[in-house]
Amino acid sequence: MSKHAKPGSVTAVLVLLILIAVYQLVVGATAIVGAVAIDATNMADEAPAEAGAMLEAAEDNIAGIYFGAALCLVYAALATALAVMVGRGTPRARPWTIAVNTAFAVAGLALMIPMIYGLGAVLSAVFAFVVVGLMFTSGARSHFAATGAPTTG
Repeated sequence: MSKHAKPGSVTAVLVLLILIAVYQLVVGATAIVGAVAIDATNMADEAPAEAGAMLEAAEDNIAGIYFGAALCLVYAALATALAVMVGRGTPRARPWTIAVNTAFAVAGLALMIPMIYGLGAVLSAVFAFVVVGLMFTSGARSHFAATGAPTTG
């Protein structure tokens, strides 16, 4: 655990990870509720003609909606765990935060191609890449290096 003050970049990472976790939780839960509603009913037949085509497309891609929702919920859980690690100053927080956020940013953008994930992927990717960038600042590097095991000389 770090006994010195956190640099501003580390505090910003902590706040962003909390925002990411909340956003992903809301999006993932909403997507699951929507997918269950689409899966359980035949909304395309009951909806007006202009909405019917969109609902039919959603019914055809229901597995993608569940996958996108699961991805959001996994990212929310990981962002929460990373926020705890960053808040505690755990030495492994920096590499894990960089790896997880890079992976989810790239995956979210890649999933936009088959339209599994929507434009929210851009917002998520921007937040994730900002977190990664902040973890490469000198303040974050020195903070997490200072919280690690003592070096022998």
